[in-house]
Amino acid sequence: MKSLWQRVRGEVVGGATAAVVALPLGIAFGIASGAGALAGLYASIFGGFIAALFGGCGVQITGPTGAMTAVLVGIVREHGVGGMFLAGAMAGLLQIILGLLRLGKFVKYLPQPVIAGFTNGVAVLFFMTAIDDALQTPVITIITATVILISLRYFKGVPESLFGLIAGLIFNELLFHSPHVVGDLSFQMPQLTLAQLPWANLGQLVMPAVTICLLGSVSSLLSAEVTDQMLGCQHNSNRELIGQGLGNIVSALVGGVPVAGAVARSGVNVHSGGRTRLSSMLHAIFLLLMVVVFGPVARRIPLASLAAILMIASIRTADWKSMRLVPRVRWSYGLIMFITTLLTVTHGLILGVGAGVLLTACVVLVDLSVLPRVRGGAIEAAVAGSPRPEIQVLTIDGPLFFTGVESWRTQLNELAQGPILVLDFSLVPVMDETGALAIKESVRQLKSRGKSVYIAGLNRRALRMLIRSGLVEAIGRSRIRKDRGDALRKAIEEAPN
Repeated sequence: MKSLWQRVRGEVVGGATAAVVALPLGIAFGIASGAGALAGLYASIFGGFIAALFGGCGVQITGPTGAMTAVLVGIVREHGVGGMFLAGAMAGLLQIILGLLRLGKFVKYLPQPVIAGFTNGVAVLFFMTAIDDALQTPVITIITATVILISLRYFKGVPESLFGLIAGLIFNELLFHSPHVVGDLSFQMPQLTLAQLPWANLGQLVMPAVTICLLGSVSSLLSAEVTDQMLGCQHNSNRELIGQGLGNIVSALVGGVPVAGAVARSGVNVHSGGRTRLSSMLHAIFLLLMVVVFGPVARRIPLASLAAILMIASIRTADWKSMRLVPRVRWSYGLIMFITTLLTVTHGLILGVGAGVLLTACVVLVDLSVLPRVRGGAIEAAVAGSPRPEIQVLTIDGPLFFTGVESWRTQLNELAQGPILVLDFSLVPVMDETGALAIKESVRQLKSRGKSVYIAGLNRRALRMLIRSGLVEAIGRSRIRKDRGDALRKAIEEAPN
């Protein structure tokens, strides 16, 4: 059991380390979006603090992201920076509505290989983001990474990322004097942007706002899922959407770019000791202090050291557990994970996750297409008291979806030979409307061939669906029985002697 001091130290170190990593990313993504460095810093500080305070994932670090920046470039180009602010505020409002409607749990239904592929894709993206800065001064990168790895291996109580950062800063100041540092930060407190918002373009900004909302929501909830797996805990997805929405509204009002939960920065927080929302709020506070109070020191931080921290965090964030599963599970698991990773890296989060879900659905459909199976034969003396070869029981085994309808019909037509048929559905856990209509049509065809049909073993949901499809009216309520034995007794009772 950790002492109070150890827990508090973990929150402080986690928040401080995340702030160190977030500083250059906020600047870089703000500039890349076209809104400027201050817009990125405002988003990280004010949007990040509000999202941490009201969100549902305690260790989530919120700020500008690479995936979001790719969308913002087009919005700024077409509608200007003011249009981006208004679209961000509208997106935040939409996120709050989604949270209040309790739609946040949809990410829970994403398949594990899709989540793993997204996680690995983000890890690759952030690793690639750091490469250029790492190669500017490779010796500082190596020194920082080495100190971090040594700390991880031998000094587990040391805040490894901060330790590595300090080492890189000292070596650069004393020996290498690399010019590739964070540089000057002309920070000033923000002013409200209400006067800059182009209210006349509100209609034109609806679709950009929806895009920001969906991208930010999916990214944030998936990031929360990743941190859940790291910590073995459970976040509140609806509250997280509300927190992200409030963060986006505040960010827009103070002149910041839209924000979202960030996997790599959240991973840095977790690996550095963060366990509650205190660490996430401290991340924003430390970021503000770094810029305002410790500006002279912060501007001397080598970009190569920040790159090393991010690269190691990216490697640790990757879902290695899922990758180790690939040789032991079905081929489809690895394929879905790989394609999701590849498309996330090359075409963005939405396409990567969407393609992964679609592939998973295709695999499920292929699995279901071989079901159900139909088997059976003539009834012997077990029920009748004497052999009754004219009564034939056919048992349907497996879910009856549209993918298995053709297979089911073929098997039924081949096996249905007797004049009296009992169709046993007790092993059918679920069916869809196509399956229900297929049963109705098959019964109609069997009756047209002069066969007497009884149905048994339907669960309540399937029975309701068959009632709605009109089968009960077509076959007669007396021929639909609770279980197989009851149907057999009814068939024997009505069979000619």
